Amino acid sequence: MRQNIYDDEKFSKKYDELREGQKGLNANDLIEIPAFRRMMPDVKDKKILDLGCGYGESDKYYKKLGAKSVLGVDISEHMIEIANKNNKTNGVEYEVKAMEDISQIDDKFDIIISSLAFHYLKDYPQLVKDIYNLLNDNGYLVFSQEHPFTTCTKYTENVKKSHTVIDNKYFGLFSDYNRPGIRTIHWFDAEVIKYHRTFTEIINTLVQNGFTIEEIEEPVASEEAVNKNPKYINQLDRPLFLIIKAKKITKE
Repeated sequence: MRQNIYDDEKFSKKYDELREGQKGLNANDLIEIPAFRRMMPDVKDKKILDLGCGYGESDKYYKKLGAKSVLGVDISEHMIEIANKNNKTNGVEYEVKAMEDISQIDDKFDIIISSLAFHYLKDYPQLVKDIYNLLNDNGYLVFSQEHPFTTCTKYTENVKKSHTVIDNKYFGLFSDYNRPGIRTIHWFDAEVIKYHRTFTEIINTLVQNGFTIEEIEEPVASEEAVNKNPKYINQLDRPLFLIIKAKKITKE
């Protein structure tokens, strides 16, 4: 199932307002992005493909660090419109394209990145195969996704959050971990489809399709981040994100 919720006018308006209103104070800016950028290989003179690029802020950032070129793709016309307006520069291009269609790209890349997008895709094994084919020899894949401990729980009338708070600690409501598949959440009055996968599936799919795992991180907020937004001290109790750095193994 392909999902393009960000082109729904009401949803995208609320999402844009949220991102702008919490800019510099949300979990993406304070936890996920800093950790992701620390894990990146050297981008100097490298060709980068950004899958599910969203607003495209990272593309401009890596170009400034010396990347040869960056191509950002996203299924959402709304996202690509904003990316072109705010982050397109010499050597940075954007294209409306679903991750399911990246096999159509007629190019090779040194690094493929994706921030918080893979959990929206149904066919993860096919995506990994497509990424392998798009990478140059010894190329890197770096991606983040919602942590499996977060995606596993199924929301019902009685379970509307993935955690409860006891003695100022966040205890995860942990269930259905070994039942991978669709998860539906309600966000901005819309139904958003995600896909839960276990660590076993996430890691073994990479290994079975020609990748070696170089680094894994479950980032927590730094002291500086907690000072900016104290609620993220709860990331010491339960992780929000999983970030993986994998390298393409060149076939003999």
